[in-house]
Amino acid sequence: MEKFEKELNQAARERREKRKPAPKQNELTVVSVYCKGCGLCVDICPTGTLELEDNMVSKFGVSVKVAAPERCIGCRMCERRCPDFAIFVNYEKLTRGQSNGKTS
Repeated sequence: MEKFEKELNQAARERREKRKPAPKQNELTVVSVYCKGCGLCVDICPTGTLELEDNMVSKFGVSVKVAAPERCIGCRMCERRCPDFAIFVNYEKLTRGQSNGKTS
């Protein structure tokens, strides 16, 4: 793993230590084949839920992993920031007909 990747992981761990577990359990899905390991989602996550890891399945050799799912607050910032559409928050729950809290 490169130096900047280790620094991103360290920053995520520090953010994680400052927060309590989320009151509601959220489900994160990472498609590691699509992930290029840019670290944008790790950097933007306010709770430090995500980390980068070496992954030989990914064509770039690194991808994101859900390191602390209990910390995820479901803000979907990682999902919005991912340029490769490789991460989804509560996708299955939303597609089963549940509302995401927005009204039309």
